[in-house]
Amino acid sequence: MKALVVILNKDNAKGLRRCIESLINQSARICEDFDVLVLDGASSDESEDVVKSFSNPCIRFKVQEKLGGTGYARVEACRYALSQGYDVVIWGDSENIYHPDYVKKMLDCLKYADAAGGLPIVRGGFFAHAFAWYHAIHAIVPKLAEVHIPGNNKAEKVEIFRKVMYPESRRAEDYGFSLILRKKRIKLRQKLTDAKVLVSLPESLGEVHKWQMARAKGVAEAAHEIDAFPSDALIWLAALLPIPLVFVYPLLSLSLFLLLFLTSTAIFIRSVKYIEKPRKRYFFAPFFGILIYSVYSLISLLHYLKLKIF
Repeated sequence: MKALVVILNKDNAKGLRRCIESLINQSARICEDFDVLVLDGASSDESEDVVKSFSNPCIRFKVQEKLGGTGYARVEACRYALSQGYDVVIWGDSENIYHPDYVKKMLDCLKYADAAGGLPIVRGGFFAHAFAWYHAIHAIVPKLAEVHIPGNNKAEKVEIFRKVMYPESRRAEDYGFSLILRKKRIKLRQKLTDAKVLVSLPESLGEVHKWQMARAKGVAEAAHEIDAFPSDALIWLAALLPIPLVFVYPLLSLSLFLLLFLTSTAIFIRSVKYIEKPRKRYFFAPFFGILIYSVYSLISLLHYLKLKIF
C-alpha cells in the first residue's frame, strides 16, 4: 500500500521538527512505504524552514489553498491523495510524536480494515489528566471505534473519499465525517491497533478555552453543513443538569453531582494508562474536564441553532 502521512501544522516549528524526526525513524521506510505531506495553515514562524532542513524529497511542505481551519486542510489532503494515487492516508498533527512502529502497525491493520485508530499517550499535567479521555475515548470504549475514531490518530483507505468527504469546518471535521457516514448509512470496518503516538493537550485555562471554543463552533459548522443535528451534545448537557437543580432540589442536585464525580473517577481509572506520567493526585481532574466539555457542548448547540435560524 502506498501511504501518505498528513501532518496538519500552524505556527509550531519546534513541535514539527520533533514530529518529522519521529517519522523519519519509523520501522516502515519513508519514501518506500510512505511519504509525508505537511499541510500548513499559513504559519508565521519557521515551519517551512524546518521541513526544508530535512532535505528529503518525500517530505513535502504545502500551504493550504483555502484557509480557515483543519476541515479545509483535510479536504485538500484527501483530494491530493486521490490525485497522486495514494492508497492510504494516515492523519496526524505537528504536536504528535510517533512510536517507531506506528506507521507499520497502522498499515498492517488496514490490511483487514477500512480505517484504523492508534493508542494515544497524553503528555502534561492537570488538564492532560482532565481531558485524556478525549483523545482515548475510542480505546476506553472500544465499541465506539466502530463508528468514530479521533482524527489526529487515524489511518484510512483513500478509496473512502470517493464516496464520502470531510466537511469544511474550522474544527471537529472528524466528528462531522462520522455524522456523514451515519447519515448515509455507510458502515466502515474500523479497527483499533496498538500503534502508539504521544499527543499534547492545552496546559492553561486560556488555551483550554481557545481549544474548546474552536471545537464547539467546529462541531456546529460541520453538523450544519451536512444538515445533521449534533445529538451527542444533548448527552453532555446531562452533566450540567445538577447546576440549575441546586436551587430547586438541592439534595437531588448533590446526588447527581456525586454520581458525576464517581463516573469521572471511573473514567480516570480507565484513562490513566493513556497518560505519559499519571499522577494519582489528579484523580478528580476528569470531573472538571467533563464539566468544561459539557459547557462548551452547550455553546456548540446554541451556535448550531443560530446557524439554522440565520
